[in-house]
Amino acid sequence: MSADLRAWFEGYIAAFNRNDFDGFGAYYAPDVVFAGQAAQVVGRAAVLDFYRTVKAHLDETLDLLTFVGAPDGSRIAAELRTSLVARRDWPEMPTGAMRAGDRRESVNFVIYDIEDGHFVRVRSARFGRGAA
Repeated sequence: MSADLRAWFEGYIAAFNRNDFDGFGAYYAPDVVFAGQAAQVVGRAAVLDFYRTVKAHLDETLDLLTFVGAPDGSRIAAELRTSLVARRDWPEMPTGAMRAGDRRESVNFVIYDIEDGHFVRVRSARFGRGAA
């Protein structure tokens, strides 16, 4: 089960990295509770609206560093490296202003609670910041 769960999750990461909103959006339950570093929102539509805003300003990619899947498929704990490159100035960025060309990298621990093949709750905490 864990290998299948990892492959499923890697599909999410791949869709996210290629800006496939329909693809990665399909992983979120309609009423998902999302508590990220830059936003705390409820609902798939709100999560996708948040990422549309982010990806309009930045190139954001995720690299899966560590994966732990619950044997029953109900939860994933992941260590993710997030890389951001600003395509344009974003002085109002929730985690701190970025100017065109700025780069940021951070390592985050993210817990995904899963029901019926969808994320119902996503919680993120920053572990460390890489080179800017």
